[in-house]
Amino acid sequence: MIDPVWTNKLKLLVERDQFTREAILKRGTLNDTYHPEMEKVHLENASKLKKLIEKNGFPVLSNAGEEGVKLSWLIIQHAISWPDFMKECLLQMRLSAAAGDYPLDLVAYTDDRVATFENRPQLYGTQFDWVDGEMKPLPIEDVEQLDHRRKSMGLPPMDFDTLRFSDAKPPKDPEKKQLEYEAWLKKVNWRP
Repeated sequence: MIDPVWTNKLKLLVERDQFTREAILKRGTLNDTYHPEMEKVHLENASKLKKLIEKNGFPVLSNAGEEGVKLSWLIIQHAISWPDFMKECLLQMRLSAAAGDYPLDLVAYTDDRVATFENRPQLYGTQFDWVDGEMKPLPIEDVEQLDHRRKSMGLPPMDFDTLRFSDAKPPKDPEKKQLEYEAWLKKVNWRP
């Protein structure tokens, strides 16, 4: 039975996330660093989601519905400063997907996100970053089998020639951003 608590509570959290993102984007600093205001919202949202999970179980299609799952997934995707929480959620996603109770495409995105933070090649080509002034996919394992893996997760084929990020702007100082990113990865324990 689908419990509306997931949609009702998570919709407000996601709206706050999007509002904060838009405000930082308008200031022109969204791509320069992981903005402290954004990190604060992400951590608060993740903490609230964790409490909901402890009370109601992990949000899956059968208890949260498609909208509740997508809202919770977005919060999990943004919980990047809390590696243990993301990895535990990924495990729950995998188990639920194996039982047919979680969308495979969302598992693929989270799997790639965790892999890239752990400095491993991604499997499905869903994660991108600025490389030499262009938005490009982060390293991908066994590119020859990429489309086969993507298809198995309900993702369309990867067309590297048509990838475009028209509204994205590169960081003002890529070297500074990279140094800050490496320091942040260590600070939150994604890397030793």
